Amino acid sequence: VQANLLGVKNKLEAAVGGCGRDVSSVNLIAVSKTKPASDIMALYNAGQRDFGENYFQELLGKVEELPDDIRWHFIGHLQSAKAGPLVKGVPNLASIETVDTPKLASKLNTAAGSYRTEDNPLHICLQVDTSGEDSKSGVTLSEVCALATHVKDTCPNLRVLGLMTIGA
Repeated sequence: VQANLLGVKNKLEAAVGGCGRDVSSVNLIAVSKTKPASDIMALYNAGQRDFGENYFQELLGKVEELPDDIRWHFIGHLQSAKAGPLVKGVPNLASIETVDTPKLASKLNTAAGSYRTEDNPLHICLQVDTSGEDSKSGVTLSEVCALATHVKDTCPNLRVLGLMTIGA
């Protein structure tokens, strides 16, 4: 696991350097879905601190087992009813990368207002369906501006980092 992480970091550094950017300007998120806590600890011990999970229950279980300084990124589809429990149950939640409805954004905003401080807003990405496939979630290209405006105008506890898309 550690050798794989080193290989990925080396490729990342080469790619970033090849674009003339500083490697510190990018962030590697190790997607740990379905992997046991022991694998995550091996990467943690090798210096990795950002991990992505796409299952709500799995993330809550791992938060209980693993170090508090891990920065968790929720990368799966999130039902609006689970917004509050996710924000409450994961105090070290770095971002939610799959916000695709005004309703979900509003629920996350309310939860962030209750469980986070004003100087620690919840970072989100707006999920955009760029492929048009029925199996993909996200707003359409024609809806993304309205969602961004909703977040900007009505969700002071959220900060949009950018867009999350999955191609065909």
